[in-house]
Amino acid sequence: MVTPEAKEIYKQRAATVECVNAQARNRGLQRLLVRGLHKARVVLLWFAIAHNLMRSLSLGAGLAAPA
Repeated sequence: MVTPEAKEIYKQRAATVECVNAQARNRGLQRLLVRGLHKARVVLLWFAIAHNLMRSLSLGAGLAAPA
């Protein structure tokens, strides 16, 4: 975090990665209700798939050409 390049990378991380974590928490991912690494991974993958689908629909809505 000493160099200007590192500071810029940290700013980009805050704008992208931390937003995803905050959205997951807002959607109910506060605590895992399952036990075991396999089940926890499945829950997290479902959240990732849901997030990616919602983002693609959100971003794709602005790209649709008017009929």
